[in-house]
Amino acid sequence: MYPLFRSVKSICIVLWTVLWIIPLHHSFHLTHRRSQFATTRNAHASTGWFPVLEVEQEDDIFHENDAQEILEAQSAILAADLARARLNSIEKTSTINATFTREMEPFVRGRFMDLTCTAVGEQSLENLFFDQSALVQRAVEEASTWDVLRGAVLTFQSLCAMATQVGLRGPPEQLKRMVAHLDDRNDKTLIERDFRHTWDRDSVRRLKYKVDRSPALDLLAELMWKRTPQGAFDLLIRLGAWTEHEDLALLRSGFPLRFTEEEDALAKQAFKDERDPDAMLGIRKDLRHLKVYTIDGASTTEIDDGLSLETVSKPDGTTRNRIWIHIADADRWAPRGSKLLEIARQRITSLYLPLGSIFMFPSSVSSDLMALKTHRDSYALSLAVELNEDGSVDPDSLMLTPSIIRVTYRLTYDEVDEMLEEGIGYHEEWELGALLAEAKKRRKYRCANGSSEQLIPRPIPTASLSVDRNNTLPDEFDISLSIQVAYNSGQNQSKATLENPNSPPSFEDPVSSSYLLVTEAMIMSGECLGHWKTKIEHDYKQNSGNEHDNTLRLAFRAQPKPEFLQRLREYKTFLDLLEQNVGDGYCHAWYGRRFLQGAKVSETKMPHAGLGLSSYVQWSSPIRRFSDLQVHSCIKRYLRRNRVYELWKAGESIPDGLTSLDLGLPQGFEDESGRLKPPTAPIKTDMLDNDIDFMEGGGLLGAARNLQRRSQEYWHFEYIRRAYVADPGKVYDAVILGLVDPAKRQHAIYVYELGLEHRYTSPAGILDAGVKLRLLVDDVSPRHGLLSFVRTM
Repeated sequence: MYPLFRSVKSICIVLWTVLWIIPLHHSFHLTHRRSQFATTRNAHASTGWFPVLEVEQEDDIFHENDAQEILEAQSAILAADLARARLNSIEKTSTINATFTREMEPFVRGRFMDLTCTAVGEQSLENLFFDQSALVQRAVEEASTWDVLRGAVLTFQSLCAMATQVGLRGPPEQLKRMVAHLDDRNDKTLIERDFRHTWDRDSVRRLKYKVDRSPALDLLAELMWKRTPQGAFDLLIRLGAWTEHEDLALLRSGFPLRFTEEEDALAKQAFKDERDPDAMLGIRKDLRHLKVYTIDGASTTEIDDGLSLETVSKPDGTTRNRIWIHIADADRWAPRGSKLLEIARQRITSLYLPLGSIFMFPSSVSSDLMALKTHRDSYALSLAVELNEDGSVDPDSLMLTPSIIRVTYRLTYDEVDEMLEEGIGYHEEWELGALLAEAKKRRKYRCANGSSEQLIPRPIPTASLSVDRNNTLPDEFDISLSIQVAYNSGQNQSKATLENPNSPPSFEDPVSSSYLLVTEAMIMSGECLGHWKTKIEHDYKQNSGNEHDNTLRLAFRAQPKPEFLQRLREYKTFLDLLEQNVGDGYCHAWYGRRFLQGAKVSETKMPHAGLGLSSYVQWSSPIRRFSDLQVHSCIKRYLRRNRVYELWKAGESIPDGLTSLDLGLPQGFEDESGRLKPPTAPIKTDMLDNDIDFMEGGGLLGAARNLQRRSQEYWHFEYIRRAYVADPGKVYDAVILGLVDPAKRQHAIYVYELGLEHRYTSPAGILDAGVKLRLLVDDVSPRHGLLSFVRTM
């Protein structure tokens, strides 16, 4: 009987256990998963990753932390199930619960904004949830809260942020500095607060700043996937959300990649805006009688500058060329205080990447409404200037005014070069030849003042990569490379090669006369603003009847002269490299960089040594650069204030609809009806344009330069990788530019055919500058930014 009793007892124990375990099975299962996930977390993470604000407790079984961990586990399991469904090509939900799908929309739509480089990728992540809506519904019902869906969305957001870390190298402090510009709100609760209620660009930036890997690690652990940034990257590719060539530098940067529906709607509303304070005050001049040329690249759509030339008679009977530089009046459509201006403020600059451009304004306004397009009326800020015989600016000739123009010809650089070569630019379109002559005069003038073109006569050419989608290629991307000389200031290597058979092979584009023409005109316009400021403020002070202050604020870019006297030994080496033409002049150009200091922005008028100018202001690209747009605002406000002061002084009324914001004045200058009224006390300088900060967006602008450089580098290395795959034995000619690190025998080199400056470690010891090398590619990894060469004979 004893054995039988023992068996019955055992059976009872088993039954009793099962009766207790079944109700708690799900909780124990989640606890086990939770324990598994905890081991994958960042060791420094002290709190859970999902923000639980409200927790219902029954009989104190679970504490708040328990509930949060269970919710995180449920969210990760849901995310993993959705990923498996996509990876295993499981059919989409056949029976759709329309009511649930509608309720799910606000939790999913738009939540992956700026987390993929393409709209297709963004939609692919959203469809993970909608394709398996029945699975999502079941998870929400089992959890009795929508938070499990929020958590699954956050899991995939975290996966994207984690995957952007592929290829990054450096200590944590350095990596943190790379995203420091994303923390401009300085709000440690931003993601947590916005995640539950809204999802906007600030939320995305904050997410990328934090790079919280905990949700992503939970997902990867559940999928038994490699728990690294590379694993996250590979998973996103398999899910169809990213491509192999996803621009990680762009995604890390936090720049908005696309415009929202609301932003596009605001852009369309701008077409209906008939308000023009400059026309209301009668200061916008009609210049439609001028012949206007725009000269840009063939693919350029943000056409923001045009040129005119007219011959004027002087009192002494002589004639002079008057150059007109027309800059698109973007402030007309995006004035201070407008929502369109806020769209630009979020971006600070347009981005020009190998795969295409990302504009500061929606393309409907940047490429249409604001752009200087042919055969239609366009708004502009127009500058007139005449040059002295030595190429210097005649300050007395300067005029600057808001205008309305009509572009006559939209030309490309190649077309203008062809017109000049064939003589059309000197006969039928003689203005082009005259503009080129003035540009050459200007270049000579700047060189005489010590510009970089004079200091470094043979600059090192650089590669420019452009990438086009091509469905006929295996990876759908076609890469083209061109090699160009900065500012087109170098000599034409093709001609140099013909004259000297010992010259290195030539690969860069020929010098372009049209590019010289446009470049010099834009640089000159920046100098003219400084002269114009001095002129108008002097004239204003001479008018003793003005009781109100009027000052023009400008953002001057200053660069000090090289300090040669303090570094005489290095200066002698610098001169010797030039005199001996070491490395065909490239060694001299490379060595000279150590003397050049970066340009700084200041409201104090100072020289720009690199350009050989007494002052320089960037204002020629208001559609592309927010800082240029702010300069436009200051110029136009100055002119408006002048006119309003005149009307007040004459006792005349101010046009209806004009506001203190239009004049850069603080609020309080309107009467009860909203019309501007004469102030009871003089207006002082410290009251003017206080809403403009020329340093605004500086961090984002620096990040833009960095990501553009990294994007170019990635596609440059990909171009090299493809050439290596096609021909591993391909030999490249290169030259030693100089020694970088003697201890490591590391040299700077220039590879002619690739337009590439790179580092080369010599196994044979230190090599002299100018030594020619023949190199083979040893290894190249575009994603990790790695490229090495080996020398061959």
